[in-house]
Amino acid sequence: MKEIFKIMTPAYLAPISHWAQIINGKIIWDIYQNFNKQTLRNRTFIHSPNGVLKLTIPIKHSKKKFILKNALIENDFEWQKDHWKSIESAYRSSPFFIYYQDSIKEIYSKKYIKLLDFNIDLIKLVCGWLEMSFDFNLTKDYKKNYITEKDLRNLTENKVSDLYNVKKYTQVFSNKNGFINNLSIIDLIFNEGPNSISFLK
Repeated sequence: MKEIFKIMTPAYLAPISHWAQIINGKIIWDIYQNFNKQTLRNRTFIHSPNGVLKLTIPIKHSKKKFILKNALIENDFEWQKDHWKSIESAYRSSPFFIYYQDSIKEIYSKKYIKLLDFNIDLIKLVCGWLEMSFDFNLTKDYKKNYITEKDLRNLTENKVSDLYNVKKYTQVFSNKNGFINNLSIIDLIFNEGPNSISFLK
């Protein structure tokens, strides 16, 4: 049986629904599509004391359209410092945060020019945490439609992945906010550690 490749978009600390696809197949990452605002390309959602918290990476915008590969981060803001503080505040009391904090903090301490480089480094990091083999295939041009591959690029457009129901696990603020579905993969990993993989299969 021929293995089917999946076409996906590199997202910022993508939701659990994305990772359920990533662990179960060969991925080709589309980096030549247009950069669209208000999508998971530069947004992620975590579980804060007050409920869902959106973290957005500021992007240098242009009057002309540009592709994801060329999306530049606006580093005039201390966004990395702010994002790290939010992540630390949300998850420092989670069972497994202590085991992963140094490696992810290192990425938030580096300066990145391109969004793609930042997202890819985080994908590599999560693959390491999940003990997944890492084979990074990137598109070489833009295709509107794929025939033999499974096109999952729409998952990165904001609300589509809300349709995915995650098997419930204990979240830090579950008692206060209830279970919040399909947050960033770090919500699952910081709460479930090595057992995270069983929630993705």
